[in-house]
Amino acid sequence: MNPKRLLTVAGLLSMGVAAFHVVLSFSADLSQYYGAPPDVVQMLRDHDPLVYFLMLFMIAVFALFGLYGLSGGGRFRRLPLLRTGLLSISAIYTLRGLALFPEVLGRFGLIEYSVPPQEIVSSLVSLIIGLLYITGTIPLMRIRRIRTGAGR
Repeated sequence: MNPKRLLTVAGLLSMGVAAFHVVLSFSADLSQYYGAPPDVVQMLRDHDPLVYFLMLFMIAVFALFGLYGLSGGGRFRRLPLLRTGLLSISAIYTLRGLALFPEVLGRFGLIEYSVPPQEIVSSLVSLIIGLLYITGTIPLMRIRRIRTGAGR
């Protein structure tokens, strides 16, 4: 698949994650179901302004990830530090997604590790997005290096 298309899909998925966090910020029960820490859930129930600041920060981070993916996909102008940003975002999502392996092993009773199914889904989504970022970024870095003559 085309690297720019992979980054566009990754960017759109990151925007989806940001939108999902918008939804979570309106429901303490939904946030609790998807693994928010008990303190955060209580802050949502109490309508503590700090929790909305924290949620807004998370939404902005995932939206920024999305913008970098879309920029890498050529959907709009090149953002500053694009290569570094894409590599960092790839690492963040992929490292988060690697939690999938012990979660699945625990689910099948192969190791002592228990998590709810929604944690497994979250890890799988993170891993998929991370792999999209990586597989979209690395070929673009090679193409750019060849075009500019760098690395010779």
